[in-house]
Amino acid sequence: MKQRVKGNILRLVTACLAILLISGLAPAGAASVEANPMVRVGLFYGGNALSGANLANDVGSGYRFGYFDGDLTFQLLGYTSETTVSMVKTQNVYYGSNVDWSGSGYYDSKTSDIAVGCYHLQLPQTYATFEEASAAAAQYSDGFPAWIDGTYYVRVGSFLDSTSAQAAQASLGLTGATVAGTSGAGISVVKTGTNTVLFQFDSTSGLYLAVKPGRDDTVKAETYFRGYSYFGAFEYRRNGGDITVVNVLSMDDYLQGVIVQEMSPSWPLEALKAQTVCARSYAYGKLQAGKHQSQGFDLCNTTDCQAYVGIATASDNSRRAVEETSGVYLWYNGRVADQAVYSSHNGGASESAVNVWGRDYPYLIGKIDPYEASVVDRISNYNWTVTYTAQELTELLQSKGYGNSTIVDFRVTKTSPTGNAIEITFTDANGRSWSKTREACRTFLGLRSQHYTISGGSGGGYAVNGTGSLSTLNGAYAVDGSGAMSTLTEGQVYAIGGDGVISQVKPSASAGSSGVFTITGSGWGHGVGMSQWGAYAMAQQGDTYKDILTFYYTGIEVRKP
Repeated sequence: MKQRVKGNILRLVTACLAILLISGLAPAGAASVEANPMVRVGLFYGGNALSGANLANDVGSGYRFGYFDGDLTFQLLGYTSETTVSMVKTQNVYYGSNVDWSGSGYYDSKTSDIAVGCYHLQLPQTYATFEEASAAAAQYSDGFPAWIDGTYYVRVGSFLDSTSAQAAQASLGLTGATVAGTSGAGISVVKTGTNTVLFQFDSTSGLYLAVKPGRDDTVKAETYFRGYSYFGAFEYRRNGGDITVVNVLSMDDYLQGVIVQEMSPSWPLEALKAQTVCARSYAYGKLQAGKHQSQGFDLCNTTDCQAYVGIATASDNSRRAVEETSGVYLWYNGRVADQAVYSSHNGGASESAVNVWGRDYPYLIGKIDPYEASVVDRISNYNWTVTYTAQELTELLQSKGYGNSTIVDFRVTKTSPTGNAIEITFTDANGRSWSKTREACRTFLGLRSQHYTISGGSGGGYAVNGTGSLSTLNGAYAVDGSGAMSTLTEGQVYAIGGDGVISQVKPSASAGSSGVFTITGSGWGHGVGMSQWGAYAMAQQGDTYKDILTFYYTGIEVRKP
């Protein structure tokens, strides 16, 4: 009987687990993380969207036209052997005076005599394939195939108005043709520097034109766009106005362009590997968060996500760093550690995320960093000094909306366990105080890091009723609420703040408007996570990228899904 009960319990647990897995309530594990997913990177969008966007082959030749389905699988619709093409919105636009691959593209107002009009003559027939439509279009000097909502047509010419289109219709004898335009999603592919339309795409069902360099995938294509070289394909999204340009490529190809923006490609391979794993984990977090989903892409190309301008500056070392860590992420507690942040150098001590951004990540814990010291001579402005007069601080606070009188006291009032400033306090001559905490200890004053101390002033002392100062508390008296007086002793006086915290009363760095406060610090950046220069130093002394990452990120694993 006992054996049967045990068996029934086991079957019940197994069934419950199966239900959890089917319903999606089980925790997401490594199996759900792709080693090398496809990503969409926004290059030009919003206020920077383009009227026209030029491409030129660098490695590989020709282009394929199509669209990406919901799985980011490319669906082929057409192709060309041209090596320089431009995608232009289907409105009346003019090509700029600079017509090479690095040109500035098309404009709504006239900049040259090269105009691409949005009126066309459409032949009445439809075609089953791109090849059939291309053969029919070749019968006309300015004919081209067009894919309109799933059907191939042949269109002729690009006219600036319907009157011109109708005149051309009469001269060509195309009595069966109609004057046609496109929807607000339409895009024409033209030969760069001309008004020769090669292909036209229009979809009102949420599909967007994609252009894939090369006639096939046997060669890894590289393409020039706006002066930079890129891997992957390009998607052109339009909803009535200008074109959003998106680079569609694998995570590894994307990282080729990211890590060389964050770290010199000449640095040691193990440091570049550490940077790659951080960048991959961080990008995965952005990908999952869907921050830019409403704009039609996963990641932007700015430091809001990670800086990315293609792969032109990639080196053999940076390529190896990506290839040899392909699919490797940082993991914490069974999930990708997607806040794998980093900074240039921490000044000798990293900081916990909670003390910078107020958000607690268990793997972002500050620690003393012994590695940067070995490369200080290679780091520009590693140690730095900033001075403020009392008057400058007074004016700074007033410019930021504080109703202060002359600042007489400025000090670090709280430090983290690793010695970074996490609270600074300004006190004016009337005894009023204002504090800045966490990252504001750096940003409020425009400092390079939170790793600093404050000293100097005009001799120091204690502000008294905002009108004078004492150099020492010895021999001074305090009067309590009942009128009783007590003798004060230096180092034995404590005050209770408005938050109930009891702290020792210490002299200010300066107690007069003529004082100069000196801020002495080291490091550059927020100081959370990996120090890039620390990674450099560790790699130089023979540590692996896993050694680097497990030092800077507490309790993490470095592995593939």
